[in-house]
Amino acid sequence: MATYTYRIQIRRASASAWTSNAPTLKSGEWGLEEDTGKLKIGDGSTAWASLLYLPVDTDGQIYLLDD
Repeated sequence: MATYTYRIQIRRASASAWTSNAPTLKSGEWGLEEDTGKLKIGDGSTAWASLLYLPVDTDGQIYLLDD
C-alpha cells in the first residue's frame, strides 16, 4: 500500500481583518481567526460574517456534530 503525504494550509487572519475584508470561503475551505483561535468552514456562497463558528468544547477541543 502506498503512503501519501499531504500538506493542508488553513486560511488565517485576525478577526478584524476577516470582518473588514468579508471574504467568501470556498466550499470546505477553513478560515482561522488567529487572535481568537476560532474557526469557520466555507460553503462557497456564504460571506464570512454569516458563517457559523465550529463548536469548541470547554477544553478548547473542536468537535463536529453528526446529523
